[in-house]
Amino acid sequence: MEDIPHWIMQTERLRFRRLRADDFALIAPILQDEQIMYAWEHGFDYNEVCDWLADELRRYREDGCGHCAGFDRQTGELVALAGALVEQLPEGPAYGVAYIVDRRHWGKGYGVECATASLRRAFLELGADRAVAVIRPENRPSRRVAEACGMKPAGEFIRHYRGKDMPHIIYELRRPE
Repeated sequence: MEDIPHWIMQTERLRFRRLRADDFALIAPILQDEQIMYAWEHGFDYNEVCDWLADELRRYREDGCGHCAGFDRQTGELVALAGALVEQLPEGPAYGVAYIVDRRHWGKGYGVECATASLRRAFLELGADRAVAVIRPENRPSRRVAEACGMKPAGEFIRHYRGKDMPHIIYELRRPE
């Protein structure tokens, strides 16, 4: 276990590190909260949190990126799970941005802060020419975050999750010149 976290991304208020195998207790309160996870239509159970964490560790190994834990720079409190990651779209893989903000911090601008940091990582560190955000149409707060970052709707597709067809909007932003 590392003594000093390796900060993957930093913003004015947050710094982000990769998740670790022993982070279950850290992330479970966010992923198990059905209000936070309303776009998934349920809070995750114990096994789903374990699977989600294992998937993020796989993403790091295979893709070199994934969700990170975002901590308040002043208090050290976990505020969000966010980062650049590879999204599987109908036309193939694309770098995406993801942000899940703890509801105790909703309405404070952390979503935009997380998304902006993730976009910066996708473009400047991972070399993406295009970044996407995959968002359920009814998830208005997440859509507002994407739009505040300059992302525009560029398509739609259906993702199958837990035996259900779930429409998603693909927001995109091209690498700034």
